[in-house]
Amino acid sequence: MSRGAGVPLADRTRRNIPAASRQTAEDERGRHCWVVDSPGHPGRYPGVLVEWRRRGQAWDGLVAYVMPELHGGGSRLVERWVEAQYLEPIT
Repeated sequence: MSRGAGVPLADRTRRNIPAASRQTAEDERGRHCWVVDSPGHPGRYPGVLVEWRRRGQAWDGLVAYVMPELHGGGSRLVERWVEAQYLEPIT
């Protein structure tokens, strides 16, 4: 999976963003949030909101968060689209 559209990582650094676009890029970086009782994942987990998308009248957030494994200990990284109603800002 590539999100860089074939552009080498060295060419995708923040210093190569034009000055007019830099503020927008900084505003869109990941933000910390709580993922609270989302379907299939009951509980409260700290996460990073990566992106928003609109789905009809509703909003979903692409979030990454770590949750404990149910069996055998350890933890797993979850990245998924979650309805906005299950996301809360960390204050």
